Amino acid sequence: KCLEKGYVKFDAPSFRFLGGWATNRANKEAGITIVSHMDLQEAQQNRRERGIAYGQCYERSSWKSLYLRKQRIISNWRSRPIQSSTVLKGHDEHDITGLQIHSGLIVTGSEDGRLRVWNVDDVQPAFTLTGHMGDVWMSEVSDDGKYIVSGSARTVRVWCRQTGVQRHVLQGHTRTVRCMGLHGTSLVSGSRDQTLRVWDIVDGKCLHILTGHLAEVRCVQFDGKRVVSGACDFTVKVWNVQTGECLHTLTGHTKPVESLLFEPERDLVVSGSKDKTRRVWDVRRGTCIATLVTHKSSCFDMQLRRNILVSCYTSSDVGVWDIRDGGSCIHRLQGVNGHTSSIVISLQLYDSGLLVTSSNDGSVKLWDVNKGTFVRDLVRVQAASCIWDCQATGTLLVCAVEPRNGTEDGKLILIDFDASYP
Repeated sequence: KCLEKGYVKFDAPSFRFLGGWATNRANKEAGITIVSHMDLQEAQQNRRERGIAYGQCYERSSWKSLYLRKQRIISNWRSRPIQSSTVLKGHDEHDITGLQIHSGLIVTGSEDGRLRVWNVDDVQPAFTLTGHMGDVWMSEVSDDGKYIVSGSARTVRVWCRQTGVQRHVLQGHTRTVRCMGLHGTSLVSGSRDQTLRVWDIVDGKCLHILTGHLAEVRCVQFDGKRVVSGACDFTVKVWNVQTGECLHTLTGHTKPVESLLFEPERDLVVSGSKDKTRRVWDVRRGTCIATLVTHKSSCFDMQLRRNILVSCYTSSDVGVWDIRDGGSCIHRLQGVNGHTSSIVISLQLYDSGLLVTSSNDGSVKLWDVNKGTFVRDLVRVQAASCIWDCQATGTLLVCAVEPRNGTEDGKLILIDFDASYP
């Protein structure tokens, strides 16, 4: 008999497992299965609750079915023909300026000052949020799914996710809000007025004003304790959000900083600049640990998974870097199957090594980062249109499509890779 907590015998001859390990099917958007260990009492209670909520059908679901689902999703991404896609319209005669997927919602902003919100499950419109007086360039959904936050002109607005009612207008910036970072119920906004403001989105109060940058703030990252900001004064600053104190000013870039990544667990920040470099920083010590020279122009987007950094530029290729030991470029994703436009706009990198990239050449492409190879085109729109932005989860791809000549309305293309394609 095993005496270690959580390990029990199987009930022969049926081999019915009595406790110890439990599997929880993750959110459909994530497309993953989480396995966790729990004690015997908790596992038995978990079994009872699942039986009550889902019946015997769920109770008998096997590892095999979960494994097959995962393999089906990967196969759908990699090779199976895309049988159908869903097209969403809503921003009549106006370009889509922002796109986000979060907490079962698709949120889009537009140059008409409106946001539109769709439910992912049934792909039906939930709300149209009105109030902004200019283009809506950014939006965030709170971690608990209760709030939607959007930025435009000099204001940030907070909306109730359940009702679509505007809760607060956050005022104080004297110039355009360029970036936002949301963690829990705390928000950080960065502006052309050279400041950052820390807000409580529940009561709408400004908690701190972070001053120190000498030019407009272009990008911000926020983990709930530390704020990392990049600006046109060529610097990256690290702030204590509780006190408003600047902990470090990271210098080395010779042109404006336009993009940031922050991994608080490893105290790592990656900054992208117009000086054609990416710098990797230890923000606990305030030191640069790697400089990645790209010989390319501005960085539009970056993603980091473990030690692999993927970066897209205002050029047609995508760079894959190993940031260890000073940093080295291991792949250039380009060539006959690569993007043909001068701008690669967005990318999404997954732990599996699959990478989704989009460009204003009207295509969305899938790559294998581990091998540095092209897999296939996921979307290709007509020459009269371009893809402005693209967001993806483990099972869903959403593309914002705009006409080049302004004769058609902007639209969204959705592809569900969890579908049971033949």
